[in-house]
Amino acid sequence: MTDYPRLTAAAEREIEDSFRNNAEAHELLDLINAEFQSDPNSTVCFDRRIVDRVRLCVARRKRFVQNSPFA
Repeated sequence: MTDYPRLTAAAEREIEDSFRNNAEAHELLDLINAEFQSDPNSTVCFDRRIVDRVRLCVARRKRFVQNSPFA
């Protein structure tokens, strides 16, 4: 049997905090994206490439959450 290195409790908390932060970031992106979708004029203060990246990021996260038992 192979011995796997174990994370410290502090390292586990840091990883879990990072996951929660990532989930919150995507919730915020989802709200921003909803504004982009509902009001095309709201995108004027952003470079179109940024808007496209936000939309893609939100879509990827939604697919991951729908298809993954880990999300």
